[in-house]
Amino acid sequence: MTPEEALVERMAKVAAHNAAVHQHNAAIERKIEKLKQAINRLTAVQAELDGLKIDKIQHGGENVWRGNVYREHQQKVGYVKDDIDGFSSLMGDAFEDYSNTISRLKSEKKSYWIT
Repeated sequence: MTPEEALVERMAKVAAHNAAVHQHNAAIERKIEKLKQAINRLTAVQAELDGLKIDKIQHGGENVWRGNVYREHQQKVGYVKDDIDGFSSLMGDAFEDYSNTISRLKSEKKSYWIT
């Protein structure tokens, strides 16, 4: 094999490798972009949850309520607060999982060969 033929063969291998790397990295970038969009949506939902004013519902004043209705109402508001806290915690876990997945995907990117 002549040096020119060896060089052509080497260039063909490098081109094939780089094309495969490009496809692999592009697929990873698409996944990362979807995860970033999901993180943005989670952030928006978390901001909406943080904006809920449950305390205004809770403090209606005992003079307005009759019998056990006020205590029952406060208990139900407490359940709502617990649900919101639980949902916020789950969203935090999802945010962390998405961030970790993005880091892992970035580490899976392959390098191009230089000719």
